[in-house]
Formats: sequence, structure tokens, C-alpha cells
Amino acid sequence: MIGERDISRFLHSRYALIAFSLIVMLTTYLASSWGKVTPILDNKGLGLTPINQWIEPGRLSLSVNIFLNFLIALLMIYINKTFNVLRSPTILFAGLFLILQMPITDIMGQLYGGTMLCVVMLLCSFILFSTYNGQNPYAIFLIFSILSFSSFFQYAFIFYIPVFVLGCMQMRIFDLRIAIATALGIITPPWILFGFGILDVHSIVFPQFIGIYEQLSIHEVLQMLIAIGLSIFVCIGSWLANIVNIISYNAKTRAYNGVFAILALTSILLIMADYTNYIIYVPMLNCCTALQLGHLFTIYEARRSYIGIIAIFVVYLGLYIWGVWI
Repeated sequence: MIGERDISRFLHSRYALIAFSLIVMLTTYLASSWGKVTPILDNKGLGLTPINQWIEPGRLSLSVNIFLNFLIALLMIYINKTFNVLRSPTILFAGLFLILQMPITDIMGQLYGGTMLCVVMLLCSFILFSTYNGQNPYAIFLIFSILSFSSFFQYAFIFYIPVFVLGCMQMRIFDLRIAIATALGIITPPWILFGFGILDVHSIVFPQFIGIYEQLSIHEVLQMLIAIGLSIFVCIGSWLANIVNIISYNAKTRAYNGVFAILALTSILLIMADYTNYIIYVPMLNCCTALQLGHLFTIYEARRSYIGIIAIFVVYLGLYIWGVWI
């Protein structure tokens, strides 16, 4: 007889992650086959080839993007395993990330800047966490060099530079040496690009604040906004439910959780403020939301948390079905 504990244990296991991965892979390929993936006009870099133009639209772009989404899920697991961010070995959040991505077929069915932004944020977060309470200017230089260089492909990376400055403060490492490493990291990529003639001043393309989609029906926009709005609501709600427990953790764990909280808040604010480029920030929002949900369902696992997990799956699957039937 399968009991409630067995269901909860399954949902927190690798078998659930495999099941969620297969479901998301299938739904994404079906949406693409049915013509439900609208090209994202991600032409918002500062001079280098925009990320959505790296690969021609089609099956290869779709496959690479799905692979990168799975990579994001694995990076989330590795970060939690290495730094014990959630104080639990659960991998539920990785599957939830994929489920949160599923309803918006456009962000799953093609390679674009939002996917790469999420990958880069997690890689930089991993490097940042490794510097806690220790002096490592080279790691900080690397983080800000990556962010600065990435902004030439998609300007949204610029807005996350202050997040990692605050992150240095959270890691208790910010001093004059770190400030110099930060400044040099930001300056070095443009210095190299201009110095070697890869770019010149006249080739810089300043952001054009026009909609990232040329045409979407009102129903498609509504479905997308509901999915994003629900993720924002769930992210804030689960964070508020987790905050009391987070405060009780040691300083190191609080610092790690603080960085993800700042990343979540920044992504939410940018979705609202940079509304012509809002779709870029959605994977990062879903990543932070999934981490908060994983934390929440771990804390309250004994209280029939599987009901909440299944409810989230059903709601987001319903949003996917609505999206493909529009």
C-alpha cells in the first residue's frame, strides 16, 4: 500500500526529476511541432551577435535550449549539494524549475538570452559562494568579467552587476581589493574588445526599447502574463513562509539564501520595469521560485506537502494546455 510518506519521498527523489524532465521534454517538442513557439526577437546586445541568433531557429535551437534548461536544473542541485543552501539534500526544486518553465513554450522551444542569463547567474553564484569569508580577488574579477562580457550579447546582464556587488558584501569579503577586482572585471572585456579591434565605438548598439515580440494575440499575452504573475506570487509567498526558518540558520547559510533572494527581487523588478525585455528575466525568476518552493516543501514535508507539489504541477500543466490550444 502506497502511503503519504512514499509519495513525498518519491517527489523529492531523482525519479521524480526524471519524470518531470521527460514530461517537459515531450511537451516542448509537441508545442514546437504544433507551431506554438513564437520567435523571440532578442536583438538587445551592445554590439556582439545576440544570443537568439547563435543558432538558426529549428530543432537544433530547441534541443540546445532544452539541454541548457536541464543544465540549469543540475547546477541548482550542485550548488545546493556543495553549499547546503536549503539545509536539505532534496532535489525537488530542480524538477519544479522545469515545470515552472513548461507553460511558456517560447522560452523552452528556442535558444535565447533568458536561458543563457540563468546559466551565467548560477555559475557566477557558485563562484561567489566559494569566496565566503575569504579573500579571492581573482574569483571576483572572473565574475564581473563574465557579466561585463555577457552584456555585449544581451544588455540585461548589466542590471545584475549591482546584485553581485551586494553579494560580495553578503559573503563578507568586500574591501578595497575586492572593489578594485570588481572595477577591473567590468572594464577588461570592453578594453579587450576595443583594443583588438573586435568592436569599435561606432559599432556599439544601444538598447532599443521596443517589444521583444512583433506579434502575439491577446490570448497568448494573457496566458504568458498569468504564468509569469503566478510565478512572482508563488516566489514572494514561499519566501515569506521560509523567512523565519532562514533567519534561524547560521550566517553562511543566511548569506547564500540572501543572494538568491536578491536575485529573485531583482528579476521581479526588472520584469516590471524593463517590460519591453521582460521575457529575458523569466527563467531566472523561475529558478529562484523553484528554490523557494523546494525550501518550503522541505520544511513542511511532514504536513502533506505532496498535495502542494501536485497542485503546482497540475496548475502549470493546465497553463501549458491553455497555451497550446490558443
